[in-house]
Amino acid sequence: MTAIVVASICAAFVACNSYKFYQNKDYSFYQPDFGLSDTSMLRTDGVYVLQEIWTSQRDTKRTVTAKEREIYKFYPAGQVNMVLDPEDTISRKGAYAAAFNNSIADQIAKKSRTLFQSYYRTEGDRLVVQRMNTPLARFNYTYFTVKKDTLIQVSSTIDGGGKIRDKYYTDYYKAYYIFVPVKDTFTAPNW
Repeated sequence: MTAIVVASICAAFVACNSYKFYQNKDYSFYQPDFGLSDTSMLRTDGVYVLQEIWTSQRDTKRTVTAKEREIYKFYPAGQVNMVLDPEDTISRKGAYAAAFNNSIADQIAKKSRTLFQSYYRTEGDRLVVQRMNTPLARFNYTYFTVKKDTLIQVSSTIDGGGKIRDKYYTDYYKAYYIFVPVKDTFTAPNW
């Protein structure tokens, strides 16, 4: 009887604490033959670094603090990854490629996934990133406008299935990511 109780507790613990590792086929944005349009202003030869945030409540831009620093890397094959730079060491040292390459190497070694592995889709000057919110087991969609050497995040939601619609391109929040060219080689993501 004790063995059955212990086995039941162990099974419940494993079931509650296991996360599915999502594969590319789980993402509706995944396209094996993805190609970024030649006319797209999105650049894949560097990174986009969060610099400023504007909200309609304050009607002013504020520079982000280091603890808020987010850095996006868009890959030519449709993947996107993000790293956080709370101590501002990546930006200060210009070690962008190393940060993303180490993130991928770590997840390969641990046979896990990066926290922010995602796919993206573009349409004209609009871009949507599809990322899995693992605790909720739901996709999150982050909407951007692409300008020359700038990404402007305008909203994020779990609704809408990532469809590019005007209602997601709001005018009450804008996070400005500035493009930084990087000459170093980035490891191709394995997702």
